[in-house]
Amino acid sequence: MDSKARIAGHPIHPMIVPFPIAFYTSTVATLLAYVGTQEAFWYRVAMVANIAGIITSAIAVIPGAIDLWSLPSPSRARTVGLKHAAFQGLATVLFAVTALLLYRGWSHRLMVDGEYVFEATIPLAMSVVAWVSMVIAGSLGWTLIQTHHVGIKPALTHADRPSHEPELDVIAALNALDAFDALDAPDTLVDRRIPVDPITEFPAPAVRGAPPPRPPSLRH
Repeated sequence: MDSKARIAGHPIHPMIVPFPIAFYTSTVATLLAYVGTQEAFWYRVAMVANIAGIITSAIAVIPGAIDLWSLPSPSRARTVGLKHAAFQGLATVLFAVTALLLYRGWSHRLMVDGEYVFEATIPLAMSVVAWVSMVIAGSLGWTLIQTHHVGIKPALTHADRPSHEPELDVIAALNALDAFDALDAPDTLVDRRIPVDPITEFPAPAVRGAPPPRPPSLRH
């Protein structure tokens, strides 16, 4: 099923999604780095990565919503798409709250013994839960592509010239055979048995176009 939101034939949503995934993963990783090192640098990187993830996620939502509402209803693809949107929405909300906590912590930072100290326990816990929800949403999104073929344009095969993918030539050959069988199907319905004369019990004279009659057996 071809994507409705696309550029030059390519779906937009899958092109943007890797950006929030990378930024959200960086948020969790840098928060873990801050908890382990207590370096303010990692806290600030986590905050910036979190905000960048929210911005790119908001951009990815627009083409994703267009593709979602273009799915037929009711259908299994539509159901999977709604679950994908729900888990991703939960992840976005949790990351948004995490970004707010990180920003407030950075804005009201205090210096203790010459170093800035931040409370990162709650932001880290929320970001981990949000990251798990994002992974579930990603697996559902991959199911839409791999199983339901959402956003995949059907391949075109041409019998008069070879394709760049050899397996498409096999598909084209099979389709040609199916078309030939369909054209030849009415002939298969004709009774090809040799008519027999009811009196002499010998084969009747050959009909034009029919196979030649077999001679009668001499064995008794």
